[in-house]
Amino acid sequence: MKNICALLILLLAVTSGFSQAGAAESPVNLTVWAMGNEGLLIRKMADRFEELNPQVKITTQAIPWTAAHGKLVTGVVGDMSPDVCQMGTTWMAEFQAMGALEPLDSYLQGATAVKIDDYFPAALTSTFFAGQRFGLPWYVDTRVFFYRSDIVAQAGYTSFPADWIELKALATAIMAANKEAGRPGFAFSLPTNDWQIFLMFFWQAGGQLFPDAENQPLLSHAPAIKTLEYLRSFFVEGLTSLTSGRDMDLLTAFDSGFFPMFIAGPWMVSTVETGKPELAGRWATAPMPKDARGASFIGGSNLAMFKSSKNKAWAWKFMEYMSTAESQVTWYELSKNLPSLRGAWEHRALSDNPHLKAFRQQLEEAIAPPAIPEWEQIADAVSEGMEPVMHGNLSAAEGVQKMSEKAAIILRKPTAAGVAGDLWKLALALAVGTLLLLAIFFRWLPREKDYISNRSFQPVALVFVLPALTLLTVFLFLPILASWFASFTNWDIYGISRPENVVWTGFDNYRHLAGDPVFWVSLRNSLLFALIGVPLNLMCSLFAALLLNREFIRFKALFRVGFFIPCITTMVAVAVIWRWLYNPEFGLLNLALGWLGLSPQNWLANQWLALPSLIIMAVWKGFGYNMIIFIAALQAIPEELYESADIDGASEPQQFWHITLPMLRETTAFVTIMTSIGFLQFFAEPYIMTGGGPLNQTMSVVLYMYNHGFKFYNLGYASSIAYVLFAIILVFTLVQGMIRKGLEGGRK
Repeated sequence: MKNICALLILLLAVTSGFSQAGAAESPVNLTVWAMGNEGLLIRKMADRFEELNPQVKITTQAIPWTAAHGKLVTGVVGDMSPDVCQMGTTWMAEFQAMGALEPLDSYLQGATAVKIDDYFPAALTSTFFAGQRFGLPWYVDTRVFFYRSDIVAQAGYTSFPADWIELKALATAIMAANKEAGRPGFAFSLPTNDWQIFLMFFWQAGGQLFPDAENQPLLSHAPAIKTLEYLRSFFVEGLTSLTSGRDMDLLTAFDSGFFPMFIAGPWMVSTVETGKPELAGRWATAPMPKDARGASFIGGSNLAMFKSSKNKAWAWKFMEYMSTAESQVTWYELSKNLPSLRGAWEHRALSDNPHLKAFRQQLEEAIAPPAIPEWEQIADAVSEGMEPVMHGNLSAAEGVQKMSEKAAIILRKPTAAGVAGDLWKLALALAVGTLLLLAIFFRWLPREKDYISNRSFQPVALVFVLPALTLLTVFLFLPILASWFASFTNWDIYGISRPENVVWTGFDNYRHLAGDPVFWVSLRNSLLFALIGVPLNLMCSLFAALLLNREFIRFKALFRVGFFIPCITTMVAVAVIWRWLYNPEFGLLNLALGWLGLSPQNWLANQWLALPSLIIMAVWKGFGYNMIIFIAALQAIPEELYESADIDGASEPQQFWHITLPMLRETTAFVTIMTSIGFLQFFAEPYIMTGGGPLNQTMSVVLYMYNHGFKFYNLGYASSIAYVLFAIILVFTLVQGMIRKGLEGGRK
């Protein structure tokens, strides 16, 4: 026993030693998230940091920009945040409001590698809130003019204009030269609804956001009107186009001279250099022309540390490493992203590039948007007010008023704070009330007169039903009740991770919805989409089914598969195809119009053609599904009916009206209801193709709900939109059911 005990003690000591050695040698694990191309390239920077610090192991994750915001919010709510994350400058305020970011002031006090004074001042703005710093600028971008120097020279200018007056004169001279040479195109590619473009010219005009001395809550009034009138003048005078800029390859238009001037960021430098090498020496960049002052928009990304990080000391060391001038130069060579440190610009890779000099000069005069959590919504309001002015639907003063009123609504907060106990009581009351309504409904609902429905209750059946019922309760019924409750609250970005900020607002969301003009436009668009699209879908599917049910048609299986494939094809792939069909320059539809002697159209940018274009695409994509259902119904019709009709001398149209359609009544009712529900919920088409524009003419109810729920995180307001849409679909379904029963009763 003594020997056995000694052996066990020895084994225990050896095992403990190995365990301690393993623990001592186990690396520190850091998780770093980055977006887009940066998410792939940051792996190389992480490898270099690991070489300098072998005890650290970095896990990098690349996230698409389109999914990044939602991914970060999910990480914060689920306590699965990374240690260090790339974060867009306009997102910083939102996540700081959630309490998700770690203040860096204590780390900066003893830091030697980070030189705060060397950053561009505007780049630091987005990292500073309430007297604390929550991030470090990683890379920056700003906007400058790209122009064809040869075309500008042909217009009589040896250098790019330095002010607004000269810019207008240059654009006029370019159009005159185009007319004389018989060259198509415009002088300037100018978006109609880009808030960044508006803000740059607004700042140049001396404007200020949220001025203290004026009653306007968002914009200093006179500079805002001046800016809109100046930008509108380019469209009025024919110097740019309301539609030609959309869905047009800007690089191709720049190469052909169709758009010899445009405003863009640093990413376009490498795009032009690699995409159009034949333009070398024939294009240049220039800072934004001045009015009262010079200004441009500054953007880019910061590096932020999350509060939930378990390795904050090493997370800070990684942020320090990425914030040295040497690392920023290396990062520029990898990604072509502009450094946020002035010292990094002294490197030859940047200082010797003639196309970057305008960016270096502009960064000293760049301005950042205000660091407030609601900025994404306010920026959307600016774009929404700008677009109708550019189209001439509103005056400049009305556009400014619209922007300011929308911003005031966005910034308005409930005055009374919600009490958590009261909210739970209200939630419980809503849940109980809903269950009572459902119980009354099922109690009064007449039972079906069949054997199965009238069987007595069997408790043992619960054993088989309980698993499915549990899943439905967790993933369906409870979320429905939660969203119903949320529609009566102000649940927004402030309440994502802080429930104490959620305030019970009663029917405020629904009252606001009743006065929301964009909602009514989106509702009109959704109804038009359904009222036009559903009959077209039914006619196409029924026609295809009748045709493919004919005996003389060969290769029926091939045609059926061909018509059905679009139904199972992802919307992204379909959008790529139809974007080319609708392309204003190379699209097949415009090519066909040219053969007919008609002028080409910009299908997705024209406010009258955009919605019909999406309807046509949706019908093409979806009619194959209903076609299969109709084919199955047609094959179930007894052939004896048609044989009897032939004997009686009935023609094919008579057989169709008196045999086929009546026999398809139930199938048609089912297809109509299901297709109507689908078309009323249309989302993917405008989300991918148009973003809801132009002038909100393709904005749908579901897209509007998505924007508020997952873009602005106004979850309470989005929930109210969802329940209004539910009520509309319910009414549609009930009305269609009543019509069907009325027709059946009339036939009896």
